[in-house]
Amino acid sequence: MKVTEQSIHTLLKNCNSISHLKQIHAQTLRHNLHEHQHSITSSIVDVYTFLSPRHTHLLFTSLAHHATVFLFNHSIRAFSKTPFLCHESLHLYLQMVRHNFKPDNYTYPFVLNSCAALCDLNNGAEVHGRVLKSGFCSIVEVFNALIDMYGKCGKLSCARQVFDEMPHRDVVSYNAVLGAYARGGEDMRDAQVVFDGMRVRNLITWNAMVVGYVNGDDLDSARATFDKMLDKNVVTWTTMLVGYTKKKIMGVARILFEAMPEKTLVCWTAMISGYAQNGQPNEALAYFRSMRKAHVKPDAFAMTAVISALAQLGRPDLANWIMTLMDQEGIERNEKVLTSLVDMHAKCGNIEEACRLFEEIRQPDVYPYSALITGLASHGHGIRALDVFHKMLMEKVEPDYVTFVGVLNACSHTGLVEDGLAYWESMISDYKIEPDADHYACIIDMLGRAGRLEQAYKMLKSMPMGPRPGALGALLAACRTYSNVDIAELVAQELFILEPHNTGNYMLLSGIYAEREQWDEAERVRKSMREKISTKLPGCSWV
Repeated sequence: MKVTEQSIHTLLKNCNSISHLKQIHAQTLRHNLHEHQHSITSSIVDVYTFLSPRHTHLLFTSLAHHATVFLFNHSIRAFSKTPFLCHESLHLYLQMVRHNFKPDNYTYPFVLNSCAALCDLNNGAEVHGRVLKSGFCSIVEVFNALIDMYGKCGKLSCARQVFDEMPHRDVVSYNAVLGAYARGGEDMRDAQVVFDGMRVRNLITWNAMVVGYVNGDDLDSARATFDKMLDKNVVTWTTMLVGYTKKKIMGVARILFEAMPEKTLVCWTAMISGYAQNGQPNEALAYFRSMRKAHVKPDAFAMTAVISALAQLGRPDLANWIMTLMDQEGIERNEKVLTSLVDMHAKCGNIEEACRLFEEIRQPDVYPYSALITGLASHGHGIRALDVFHKMLMEKVEPDYVTFVGVLNACSHTGLVEDGLAYWESMISDYKIEPDADHYACIIDMLGRAGRLEQAYKMLKSMPMGPRPGALGALLAACRTYSNVDIAELVAQELFILEPHNTGNYMLLSGIYAEREQWDEAERVRKSMREKISTKLPGCSWV
């Protein structure tokens, strides 16, 4: 059969293996079709890139004496369009420069797109320098790529400078600089000035403004822009929805969700995650079940949100149910999913399962360690929790504030007071972690359980944020254990102010009086409790 351009194109179209491609490539070299037929060369590059990117370099080796700017450009373009191959695009660009080929106005946008995808500011700035030296200062597409690169590398000021220096701009130029503003949600007033100065806007323009205002936590401006839009797409709706869920404005988020013309997996995940983060796990679970009824298949992100909700419910049966469902759906158990599973099983009391899943994480960071330590400490395994903490330190994983909540809680439940105080000091001096209300509650609970009530009260009064109900409640319970009415009265008075309708606090103080046979005082406290309950507004929760 005669080898022609058409026959080569037919073979390439049906090629599905590297060995077959090499045979086709050899035929083009043998018949010198590569020298004058750019379409064949570009097609071979495309197939190499699709089947095995590393073999693309073989093409340049075989065409060492016939490589052209066109061939380099086509290959750089092919790599730049695939995120995980962008580094290959830069490699070919550097090879192109080393072999004294001159990049042109087609080369630079593709290379800059790769720099943007990799957030490679150093190479991006180097390319910018070559652009200026090469005389491509008037090419709009090159400048648009520069703006995009600086924006994605977090250099808003550089992106704006390039935009301001452009002799000519198109709508892509405006969209690129608005995208740079939107990425961090910074200086949106300046972005609004740019937006207002545009003669022509498209959907990308409007979406950039909505994204920017959401990222800048200005939901009012985001919603005002959203409401002005005549056309909206799934990006518009999803961005606005995520903005409301992140701010935990779930009522508005729900109305927006119901109004959405298209509900994608991202939208469902945003609602599930929003309710979970807002402490409404039952609502989160309800949305997940609705999502399944809508035949939307969950991914790892969605499952992480669901697992977070189930962790709050603390029900072992639901924990086992979600594990079975994940196996049925073939959900990938990446590190985030495994960390969520460790946390869920630990909070549900499935300690051994939590430990088993923890071992599946190849290189656990602070989050799975903290989840396991906290879970072990909360379910009576304080010594095991401290063993995990020591392993964490040996693995050079630095603890955070959540870790120390678990550690201090473990010391409290195991009576290791001196160890707990040593960890407290280490947290502050070695790890520069400022104690918050949870840390104080743990340390006060630990001291109270050990009968060191005066020391616990002194710690309570030293809280920079002021006494909190958790710490006060722990100390009041300890006062009942050790029949210390003097400190109990001081602590209870503060609790009555912070939680005037929490009957448990009144009952504790009343019980302390009763145990000491101070019946008049006990009755006085109970009477005060009844008066508070009678003035409680109907329909309000004071938990």
